[in-house]
Amino acid sequence: MSSPPGFEEWLRREDERAREAAARYREWAEGLSESEVFQYVKSRTGGLGHGRNRFEVGKMGVKGYVIAWPERARGAVLEIGTGLGRTAWATLEWGHPKLLVSIEIDPKMLAIALYRNPVEEFSEALRDDRVRLILGDAVEVVPELPRGYFDHLVHDGGPCPRRNPRLFSREFLAELARRVRRGGTASVFAGRDPGWQDRLHEALRESFERVWAERFPDTPTLVLRCEGRR
Repeated sequence: MSSPPGFEEWLRREDERAREAAARYREWAEGLSESEVFQYVKSRTGGLGHGRNRFEVGKMGVKGYVIAWPERARGAVLEIGTGLGRTAWATLEWGHPKLLVSIEIDPKMLAIALYRNPVEEFSEALRDDRVRLILGDAVEVVPELPRGYFDHLVHDGGPCPRRNPRLFSREFLAELARRVRRGGTASVFAGRDPGWQDRLHEALRESFERVWAERFPDTPTLVLRCEGRR
């Protein structure tokens, strides 16, 4: 995995900027009650794996694992939607990435993830030396990333395709796929809406040789697994 000239330094600066932005909200995050943390995270992420009124850590971990598809996480991994860090944790815990680049648009979410996380393991994962955080709109950031550089893609940009269509448009999915190396893999959260599931499957088939669905055991929500970047 050879980096384009200047890319590692750019990533280092972006990571520093993202963590500094989160630190500005540290006092706010640490002052939140458990209920306030839950409500904020649920409003931003959609709450997959959460209970009705509280976090259910076991479910969060399992669903983070399904979304991340960590068995394919090797080399450089690109993640859309840092959230609390559950997919980053799953990627590092069960995969073998050398680098994980995670994009998050909300500095307050990063502050909660780093300083008020309901799952300490998720917070620790985001402090791993292999993780580089980028604060920004993924639709604007991704075109600036090198093409064909990443071995695996994890797209968990919440809360769901219907409520966040910009992150699940055909155009953006194509931009994401261009950042994956030939033969690389991807795992894309597809929500529970059958219309969106079909739309995403069709769009991903334009960039990957094989696309199939994985279903969570207790919900109609799907994750689309992709192999063989064309």
